[in-house]
Amino acid sequence: MKKIIFKDPPILKNAKGELRKVGFELEYSGLTLEKSAGIIIKEIGGRVEVINPYHYKIKDTKYGTFTLVLDFQFLVESGLNRWVRQIGLEQALEKETIKAIESVIANLSETVVPYEISTSPLPLNSLGVIETIKERLREEGAMGTKAAPFYAFGFHINPEVASITVDEILSTLRAFFLLYDYLVEMIKPDMARRLTPYIDPFDKEYIERVLDPAYDPTMRQLIDDYLDYNPTRNRALDLLPLFAWIDVDHVMGLMEGEKVTARPTYHYRLPNSRVDEVEWKTFEAWNSWVLVERLANDTKALERLRDQYFEYFNSPFFFFQKDEWLEKVKQWVDNH
Repeated sequence: MKKIIFKDPPILKNAKGELRKVGFELEYSGLTLEKSAGIIIKEIGGRVEVINPYHYKIKDTKYGTFTLVLDFQFLVESGLNRWVRQIGLEQALEKETIKAIESVIANLSETVVPYEISTSPLPLNSLGVIETIKERLREEGAMGTKAAPFYAFGFHINPEVASITVDEILSTLRAFFLLYDYLVEMIKPDMARRLTPYIDPFDKEYIERVLDPAYDPTMRQLIDDYLDYNPTRNRALDLLPLFAWIDVDHVMGLMEGEKVTARPTYHYRLPNSRVDEVEWKTFEAWNSWVLVERLANDTKALERLRDQYFEYFNSPFFFFQKDEWLEKVKQWVDNH
């Protein structure tokens, strides 16, 4: 049996000197919200607050508040009720009728829409909680990405930034670009997830702009460039929550209609949710993120790999040189 090892990132504390925290979002199918809530409470305590049949909160756990939803925003936010009120039908349709319609929508949605558990931000010394929850869900019959061809389920990681500075964010973004091919080989995102837009790769033009040694943006320019090239949450590394935390009015003014939750974290979306597989451990996904932070904080290696990457990326035969590039990255990984 694998030993549970959540590796430490190079920077353990935030700018306030507090231990950094990490939030997790685990998508799955096969278990009701009610049963899922019972599993979590049995492991870490707490009490259930039912917002509606498709949106639960588990409060007063050892680690704060956890959220469980059927990941369909229309149901989570009681969209049918709001719509009925907006068009003036609340007097014509009884509550039981609305509930019945919602139930039909939910039953149809459950074939493609996952349930999702969002943890409270967990301190770095308590990350094992997510592995415990994953194991309990697996034992009770939860299903992950590979259980059906159309299950594009993800395991998202939200690491708190160490410091909200241009240097840190830019270095992290550069490290992610340089490691991207290696991470894909390591994680092997499921084909269903690759075919959906949820983890779209970044455009070549934006990657080149960010990796250019002459690129030295202000925070506003860094945000604007990102929004210009990536006006969407659907990136393998989503920076919208972080940029909204930094300047919510500016970001949301440019991202009208997009649902973004401002928080001082990166949003790493690449890993699969393989919750039903005994051999899959959540720490493997976390450790892949730690590689990004380690490279971001290794200035010499970052510069060396960046120069090598441009040679590879700009070659007319780059597709045939991918194995050579991956070997260069692997040499760095093996020493870290």
